Amino acid sequence: MPLSPNTAPVERTPVSESGVPILEVLDHAAPSALFAKACQVCQGKHWFYGHGSNAGDGSSFWKMELEGNAVFDAIWEHVKPACEALAGAPLRVIRQYANGHTYGLGGRPHVDDRRPGTFTFLYYPMPEWKDEWDGETLYFDDAGEIALAVKLRPNRGVFFDSRILHVGRPPSRACPALRVTVAYKLEVVPPRGGVSFGLGGPTKLAKAPVPMAKPADSSVEPAAVEQIRSDGARRMYRFTIPAAAIEPLVRERLTVLAKTVKLPGFRGGSIPDELMRKRYGAEARRDALNRLSSAAIDRALPKGTVLAKVEVQGGGEAGDAEIQVTGTYLPALPDPDFSAMALDRLTVPDGLADAVGLTASAAQAILRAGLRAQVLDRLDAAYRIPVLPALVEREFALIWKAAETSDLLPSTRMDPKAQSARREEFRRIAERRVRLGWVVAELARRFDIRAREGAELEERVIERIVSLAPAAEREATEAELRELAEG
Repeated sequence: MPLSPNTAPVERTPVSESGVPILEVLDHAAPSALFAKACQVCQGKHWFYGHGSNAGDGSSFWKMELEGNAVFDAIWEHVKPACEALAGAPLRVIRQYANGHTYGLGGRPHVDDRRPGTFTFLYYPMPEWKDEWDGETLYFDDAGEIALAVKLRPNRGVFFDSRILHVGRPPSRACPALRVTVAYKLEVVPPRGGVSFGLGGPTKLAKAPVPMAKPADSSVEPAAVEQIRSDGARRMYRFTIPAAAIEPLVRERLTVLAKTVKLPGFRGGSIPDELMRKRYGAEARRDALNRLSSAAIDRALPKGTVLAKVEVQGGGEAGDAEIQVTGTYLPALPDPDFSAMALDRLTVPDGLADAVGLTASAAQAILRAGLRAQVLDRLDAAYRIPVLPALVEREFALIWKAAETSDLLPSTRMDPKAQSARREEFRRIAERRVRLGWVVAELARRFDIRAREGAELEERVIERIVSLAPAAEREATEAELRELAEG
């Protein structure tokens, strides 16, 4: 089954009629303003952990529900004409949500839907993605061989037949970002009075799904929240969601499914409630818990909280539900006080470079590096703010790996105490790097500084701080220049 992206849409034949697979890469899928808003949404705090490519396959990763999200609804309306031209038929959205992958978290090869006339639009709302970060989406042919690898590109989309086997590769160890894909699950909307091709062959067309309703009893409090642990930046909460808030959403979900599900021997909408609850009750309850817990988290957790884990501790099948939420609280960055960042700006007097065995240009470069280090030290002291432990651990792993391949660690096995001390030292370095990276990025945003590379961005932020902070200029001593050169 060869796949050939970027074929002209007019040459496509609808897959429901010929069986020809459709796959098209759509770059610059959304207008720049919508793309920027999409990136902002996907950097929010509505992620929860535990979603997978297929139920029970062990491929757990992050997920964010996007049903009814205005930004992603608008993106679909923008790409809808192109997708319908490719499909050769009008389309409607069945579901839309975001998947999130970090290093070590990948999916499993899967198909999104086995019905003819179903499609997927996969969208990449990341502001940046480098080739060395990997994370490609792979598509397979009928023999199970890789037919196409689509690289992640910001604002890129891929429209394809949902029956094509595919998988998202996890990001590489070098990737500091979350690999985000937004999936729009789509199906063909036949003309009024037509037929829809389901798993059992042609069946009467069902009505389009209706939005999930709010609980019928508006007086029911959706969830009670209690903070059960606070360990620095790490916070843990217990949410209790009453059955009285869950059950109306379960009933509403089952009502929606009953209008779209096809079961042998039953007309659309005539499936008994008992049978619907037996077959789909667990799924409907999970959906209700996801929605209610997401709303409770959004309402109760302080702004700046990044979720790490959401777990159902009790009531997953019936009764009141207890949800345990773990997150890291990242407070807003306060405005910098440049008056407290006094700098010591050193110059090279005549003859000093020769006395130390350096060229004049090398001595000047060393002093510039020293001034840069002063600025970073001032920022580190000014912003002792918590950072995400997962990012610290990832940075630590990179530092430790680099040390193992250099002369920073002995080739023979280290004494356990010495190794523990060295690990703590490297972990402090990792935490400082992560913290300063966040601070520099935020200051760049406030200064309206843009750059293609992180190193260039950091240098431009430091230059701005040097221009704003008080500085005492004096000549460097020989001892100071030697110390900076050796450091």
